[in-house]
Amino acid sequence: MPFNTDDSLVQTVEASIQKDVSLATYNTFGFSYQAEYFAVADSLESLKILLAWANRSNVNITMIGGGSNLLISDHIGGLVIINRLLGMKAHEHANNLISLTVSAGEKWHQVVEHAVEQSWHGIENLALIPGTVGAAPVQNIGAYGVEVKDVLARVQVIDQTSGDVYWINVKDCGFAYRDSHFKGKWKNKLIITSVELTLKKQADLLLSYGGLANRIDGEPTLRKVFDTVCAVREEKLPNPEKLSNAGSFFKNPIVSQEQHSELKKRFPDLVSFAFEDNFKLAAGWLIDQAGWKGKKSQGVGVYDKQALVLVNYSAQSADALLDLETQIKQSIIERYGVELEREPVQLPVQANTAH
Repeated sequence: MPFNTDDSLVQTVEASIQKDVSLATYNTFGFSYQAEYFAVADSLESLKILLAWANRSNVNITMIGGGSNLLISDHIGGLVIINRLLGMKAHEHANNLISLTVSAGEKWHQVVEHAVEQSWHGIENLALIPGTVGAAPVQNIGAYGVEVKDVLARVQVIDQTSGDVYWINVKDCGFAYRDSHFKGKWKNKLIITSVELTLKKQADLLLSYGGLANRIDGEPTLRKVFDTVCAVREEKLPNPEKLSNAGSFFKNPIVSQEQHSELKKRFPDLVSFAFEDNFKLAAGWLIDQAGWKGKKSQGVGVYDKQALVLVNYSAQSADALLDLETQIKQSIIERYGVELEREPVQLPVQANTAH
């Protein structure tokens, strides 16, 4: 039988579940939609009990971490659980490797900061990416030539329906550019509760992306790379605590070599990067060149320092942002023949069920 959980515990947790709670402070766009039921999970056991309650009550389950990669566009039915699973444990191996196990509710940037303080290499290029550790594998977050899949060993999950907790090896997670099985076939089925990272005591620094090498004075060090990545991100990206946003709103589109050649003829200054057998285009450049940077409408707009970022100045609902997204996508198709894809996850998901 699913969820071998004591009935009295399930009844006890019911007292901690709130009704009709605003999610304005749980998404960095600041949209004030409500959760029908709302609870915080601060341990694996409390998460299990909350999932058992949702299953027995036959309500949908939605997990939210830092809310920094979300586009909430309506009230969310069912139970919204805020992931506050905390904890970090390191194990040093004799072969230059460090295994770092981190609970899903920890803030990603604080984990990167901790690794740099310990002189552990591998995630310094991923500094200042907002959100929680549990969200990192879902999107396969990446920056400056590094993706989280490059340092992941395995991911611990809990099955929403059975309550079973187990580990999944990195090679089985279906990682791709800003994608994973957690966004696909495991969506609404598995919840990430912990990750195990493999870091190194000594490693070469990756400086070939985003002009990092040119920004560092003197001999590059782990700390200098971390500080430089933080500085560059702070220059280009608005702090969501000061200006509501979800970071990069669009993925960098991938096009064939043939399409890339045609675009390069029409737009000689096209910013692109070789990617496997194709080319990845800089979505921010496409949007900027199409005239969108700095545009404002109905309380939302395109950030004036980085066209890849959409911001919410004063809108209470997501309608204006969705309109802006549609207009930008259409203009990019008309100008370049390229389709942009949204990076943030939209909630509620129509097929979001617990069973």
